[in-house]
Amino acid sequence: MDAKANVVTSKAETILGITPILQRLAYHYLCRGFGEHSIRDWPYDKVVVRELYPWQCNPNDPHEYQGGIVVEFHKDGKRERYVEFGVRRVGAGGHDAIKIVSSE
Repeated sequence: MDAKANVVTSKAETILGITPILQRLAYHYLCRGFGEHSIRDWPYDKVVVRELYPWQCNPNDPHEYQGGIVVEFHKDGKRERYVEFGVRRVGAGGHDAIKIVSSE
């Protein structure tokens, strides 16, 4: 599937400069981790990745948890653009952590 097809940008977001390219760039910095990052070849001075809200339970579904992360693009010391991400668990795996002992 084409990656462009997965990015939905409203007219209002486009007017604000939240383009599909900026959203992909935000995801790139999200993958780099929390903190401040330098950025080159863009009209921004730095990118800041920080927690938007902590990992918490959905009050309507006690088995669903979500956290929030925001990627901010700064210019001349001011936040010019930001992209917010809601982070949920979509899978898990690993080696057995518990051994089942038969009672027989």
